[in-house]
Order: sequence, then structure tokens, then C-alpha cells
Amino acid sequence: MKNGKKIVTALLALTCIISGIILASTPAPKFYRIEDFAQLDSLLQQQFQDSGIIPSQIQASIIHVDSVLTRKEFRIEVPSRFSKTMFHIELDKQLSPYDLETPARVHFPSRDMNIYVYHNKTVLRTIRLTTDPELDSLQTQ
Repeated sequence: MKNGKKIVTALLALTCIISGIILASTPAPKFYRIEDFAQLDSLLQQQFQDSGIIPSQIQASIIHVDSVLTRKEFRIEVPSRFSKTMFHIELDKQLSPYDLETPARVHFPSRDMNIYVYHNKTVLRTIRLTTDPELDSLQTQ
């Protein structure tokens, strides 16, 4: 009985030491800050470019939320073969280190997608992806 308790105690101590080593060697996650809306727009433009979206497909406008608050909305027309889901996944990967969330809503049957860029429960930007079959001849992937 005494040997069993000693073995269990030794195993617990060993697992605590191993857990401590793993915890100490794991790098802390890096979080960045968005300093201003121009930086956020630059990140979005980079994602648009990385996704093969050309400037002529993008229309940016200002939406008045109320008498004081406005927000920028990007309307992007994409070809039928453009994967809106993959764009959303890549955008989320790019923005999550900045503590930004990107919930989305898909509208059926058109399968158009609205992506909302949130920070602290506030919508900062809206991205509306709409399918335009006339763009199917573009080389966008």
C-alpha cells in the first residue's frame, strides 16, 4: 500500500514537472493592435489582392449608421468559381491576431455572403461578396 502511494506521488510530481516544462517552452500568442481605420483598410486591401480580387471589382462606400456613427462597406463582385468561404477563412486568419472577429451571413439562393469585421461588439467594416457571372472570364481564383 505504501509503495503504491509513493508511485502515484512520483508520477504526479513527474507529470507536473513535464507540464511546467511544456508550459514554459510554449510561446505566448502574439496579438497586434489596429492603430487606426486606415491600417484596417490596408489589411483588407491586402487580403483582396491576395485573393485575386482586382480594384475594378470593389466598390467602397460609407454607410451612415446613425447621426454620429458611420462605417465603410466594401461591395465586391466575384466570378461564380470564386470561393467565398475560402476568402472568409483567409480573412479571419489574417485579422484574428488583431482581436478582430469576422462573422458572416450567407444569403440563399444567391449564395452571396456578407462578412462583418467586429471589434468589442462593434461592426467596423462590412464586406459584401456577390456573384457576377459576367466575371467568369477573369483569371480570379
